[in-house]
Amino acid sequence: MTTLRHQVRIDAPIEAVWQALADLVAVERYNPMVASARVISELHEGVGATRRCELKPKGWVEERVWDWAPPTAIGIEVAASEWPVVFMKWRTELTPDGGATQVNQVMHYKVKFGPLGAIMDALMMRPRLDKSIGEIFGNLKRYAEGARS
Repeated sequence: MTTLRHQVRIDAPIEAVWQALADLVAVERYNPMVASARVISELHEGVGATRRCELKPKGWVEERVWDWAPPTAIGIEVAASEWPVVFMKWRTELTPDGGATQVNQVMHYKVKFGPLGAIMDALMMRPRLDKSIGEIFGNLKRYAEGARS
């Protein structure tokens, strides 16, 4: 299993950052890999709410909320995808920091294909995913900070 950790300080109140993360379709506004997102479950928020993201340049992923603690934490897992993963889930925690918000995320995933998958993860997947999540956090920061103006 691989664990990735990311953090960012966003100059916006916790409610604004929560609103950006809790709106499951808004991911298309700050994740550069997502071409479009839509809710595919009856629930639009809370545990069990599920979204489908069409990815760039191609592909898709369905993600389901497994933890919901407004306005301090949201947990999401991959429910279905074309990715070579056994599982992938993450929890994003928000902590007020004066008028700003500290965002911390821990992601766990396991790649398919046993030892070959572990090599593929170390050489390709982990570095790319780590870089992509860093970009997503930078975009989330700009998106949430812009939402309050």
